[in-house]
Amino acid sequence: MAAMIVLIVLASLAAIFFMYVRVTKGGIYGLLTKTLASILFVALGVAGAMSLYPDIAPAAVLIIMGLVMGLVGDIVLDLKVVYRESSDIYLNAGMISFAIGHFVYLAAIIMLIKFDLSILFASIAITIPISVGILIASKYMKLDFGKFLFHAIAYTVILTFMTVYTIALSIYDSRFILMAVGMALFLLSDLVLSPMYFGGKQDDKLMCIVNHALYYAAQICIASFIFII
Repeated sequence: MAAMIVLIVLASLAAIFFMYVRVTKGGIYGLLTKTLASILFVALGVAGAMSLYPDIAPAAVLIIMGLVMGLVGDIVLDLKVVYRESSDIYLNAGMISFAIGHFVYLAAIIMLIKFDLSILFASIAITIPISVGILIASKYMKLDFGKFLFHAIAYTVILTFMTVYTIALSIYDSRFILMAVGMALFLLSDLVLSPMYFGGKQDDKLMCIVNHALYYAAQICIASFIFII
């Protein structure tokens, strides 16, 4: 538990430091400090898995894999900021990396539960109108997804489903509260990110801070979940 607290504090401080560097200097300095912040939430997940030793659950390993995909996505998306002439390539790679991470998280969750089709179908049923609502709202916000329209739709559905599903599971099993909070923060983070990437507000400093504060809080919650599985 001491390792968990220490790493949560370090990960939070690193995230704050990154956000300061991003809005004051940006560029390669932002990339390096972001990488450090992301390495620390992966380290938190590894510490959680080690706390289960010698009975490390396969689900813990999968969650760490999901965190690593988040780390990869973080680096790739920051390359989009540093090398804007190749931004489409990095954005595409980043979205794919995060989507893979969510599928890995889902696989881990399925390992931890007594699979219930009723919860799954109910979550899908709730996900559909919420996803449609988000996409309709994006139109009124004048977001231009362009060639990334399919990516945006697919990623919105994946992340909305993960949020709804983990919230539903947490109602029946309190272990999943941290994962549900993490997914909800992840969704909120990406809702802030959308107008930055697709609404011409990429350099908005306030939105940058809010987006990353929500994102790092999400990953810290997900990594901390390993300690209680």
